[in-house]
Amino acid sequence: MIESPARNPSLAWREVDGEIVIISPEDSQVHELNETASLIWKYADGIRSCDEIAAELAAEFDVALEAARADAAELIEALEEKRLLLVAAPVAG
Repeated sequence: MIESPARNPSLAWREVDGEIVIISPEDSQVHELNETASLIWKYADGIRSCDEIAAELAAEFDVALEAARADAAELIEALEEKRLLLVAAPVAG
């Protein structure tokens, strides 16, 4: 994976009891993320790659890196489909 997911800047969000709640102002839809998706949301800064986010998941939840990669890829794709995350190639630096 080479993409670097980033939070959609047009969304309003808050952390409530360790989980992220996102409000989409254009359609007033509320999205409540579970613990794993919330962690991905926090690390989705447009700089960290999907692999780096997966490594954070593996460390946080004490799971194998390959399992974390699969979970991260699935969740990032789902969040992108809902237009909560934007995924782009990383900026060379």
